[in-house]
Amino acid sequence: MKLNYYMRYPHPVLSDYSEDYVSGEFSCKFEQNITASGELRLVSSLQIANDLLTDLINTQAASAGYFLVCRRTYFNHLQLAPLGESEKFFDAARLFGSVIIRPVVWTLREIAGLASPLIHPEFGESVPVAKGSIIALGPEFRFSMDQKKYKPFDSIFELARSETVTENTVAVDHDQDRITILARDETYKAIAAIRDINRGKDMILNTIYLPAVIEVISRLQAGGINVEGRKWYRVFKARCVDLGKDPSDPSISPLELAQQLLRGPLRKTISLMESVQ
Repeated sequence: MKLNYYMRYPHPVLSDYSEDYVSGEFSCKFEQNITASGELRLVSSLQIANDLLTDLINTQAASAGYFLVCRRTYFNHLQLAPLGESEKFFDAARLFGSVIIRPVVWTLREIAGLASPLIHPEFGESVPVAKGSIIALGPEFRFSMDQKKYKPFDSIFELARSETVTENTVAVDHDQDRITILARDETYKAIAAIRDINRGKDMILNTIYLPAVIEVISRLQAGGINVEGRKWYRVFKARCVDLGKDPSDPSISPLELAQQLLRGPLRKTISLMESVQ
């Protein structure tokens, strides 16, 4: 599967990067997680705002789905998926590293004349389309396949005592297998007590984890540190790849990326405070 936005076809293809149709959209969303049995669970949501292509699918003249490709393991699979939401399972052991999802719609039979007032006039009144031709191409999605990244994000942190840190403040040590948050004994005890209460982790997301993540991203962007061999970085980098971000890119806001990695910590704190009112 080697599809890109620069390919040209002798027939109209609906995509964000072509003007083959006057209007229409192939919108796609994907969510992934690892099941308890070690399978990759992939939930797709495919929607086509184009009556012509929708009719072709409904009459079984065409089909929708997506390519799932992992070049590192030579995995290349075309998965059928209906319009709307569907759930599929894959052997996670066959995937590692960068995984690409490319949604497509293709013909199941030859179409003598594809015609619609929405097709660009350059194709004429009708266009023959061969069996197996791509007629819609969705955006490319990428995620990194590493089972360790599916651990809770806070598993890469560790709270430790340090008498060199000022009371009621914390420091961050990234040069360990976990990102270590250092605090004096009394501060350490207070943080640990908060963490152990119901929804305590939501309470310390903004006060402890958020500044720690910002600190780490800022250091990565400044350069001069080597964290490639640290266990926390494998999980950290994989989460960034899923977001399409390079944490060492100085053009990225450390605050914005940290909030994305922690999945909206302020929202969780607001929800917590509203629940106790």
